Amino acid sequence: MAKFFTIASGSSGNSSFVGSSGEGILVDFGISCRGVTTALKNRGIEPGSLSGILITHEHIDHVRGLAVFLNKYDIPLYASPAVLKFLLSNGLVPEKASLNEIDEQGQLIGKMLVKPFRTSHDSVGSLGYSIITPDEHRITVCTDTGYITEEAKEQLFKSEVVLIEANYDNGMLDFGPYPYHLKRRIKGSQGHLSNADCAAFLPELIKSGTTHIVLGHLSKENNTPDVALQTCVSELSLAGLKKDRDYVIFAAPRSELSENILL
Repeated sequence: MAKFFTIASGSSGNSSFVGSSGEGILVDFGISCRGVTTALKNRGIEPGSLSGILITHEHIDHVRGLAVFLNKYDIPLYASPAVLKFLLSNGLVPEKASLNEIDEQGQLIGKMLVKPFRTSHDSVGSLGYSIITPDEHRITVCTDTGYITEEAKEQLFKSEVVLIEANYDNGMLDFGPYPYHLKRRIKGSQGHLSNADCAAFLPELIKSGTTHIVLGHLSKENNTPDVALQTCVSELSLAGLKKDRDYVIFAAPRSELSENILL
């Protein structure tokens, strides 16, 4: 049985869990060590049993608790070469940590096959990850991207469960408190995915076979779960797709465990 849940999702911190047959992988570690370990134990998972940690990119909301955790637990860490170099040179991981460049062609971590893909973000080397469990369920995490890259589409279209970014509502961002340069960065091709852009992609995603959509990395200032969900469900309805019949969708909580998705 495959399992997926988010531990935290948003501009203040991100982390999610993919598991199968008694093993698990974390994607990102953007909250405190205590926050992640407590969340895992609440779901009956011992932190030291993890097969690996995947880091999408080096921004603090994805790596905040890494150093403390890796000083306590000898868990292999995987990321792009540029991100690993950045983490080490900036003291965001301990020197003794097991740092591994993720194989671009795909890599076994435990018994799960991880396939990385490039995302478009203002990072030294940002990635998304598609994880295939031994019983051939595919779960894909795609956040922090200004647009859906062709590499991302290739992995997303094969996935049953997708954590996808719905970062901001255009109107809330345009008329919100952020300065112009930050609004421009968020809306840029190396920024974040809007509700509208996410929603426009979802009909094609559902028709490719995706059954569970988790909207992630919602902005606290420029979005709400209700607005993100309404935008996406409306677009899917226009495409003739009905919530809870053709797909399941929810917005990942900002700082709480999400529901379990079991396959």
